[in-house]
Amino acid sequence: MPYLAQIEQRPSIDDLSDEERRSIDKRFDANAYEINIEGRRVAWGRIDEVEIAQAARAAGPAGWFVKKMVFAGERYHVGVYFEGDEAVLTNITLATAQFVINTIAYYARQSVRYSGVEGIAPLRED
Repeated sequence: MPYLAQIEQRPSIDDLSDEERRSIDKRFDANAYEINIEGRRVAWGRIDEVEIAQAARAAGPAGWFVKKMVFAGERYHVGVYFEGDEAVLTNITLATAQFVINTIAYYARQSVRYSGVEGIAPLRED
């Protein structure tokens, strides 16, 4: 089973676009004690697993319109699972998802299972 590998350097928000930074500022925060997703605070030691999933879109013209015009491309969800509960950051870009996952890899000191898109963060097998 893959786990996030701890990284030595905190990811930089400077690598994100202005729109992505605004989204992160409103919906996500992390510090040495906890992560905050959409107002839900979770202490690092409580996190068991993270997952990235591509956001589903309806087939046909309506789905195409939402994907291309509303969101300007593919969107992803990041789920953080802890003690039988979850906090989900929805409809974010791949770059934003990578920032979130790498932030978790930087702060979390325990093993955190990972599932989802490959190549987002360094992983290890236990």
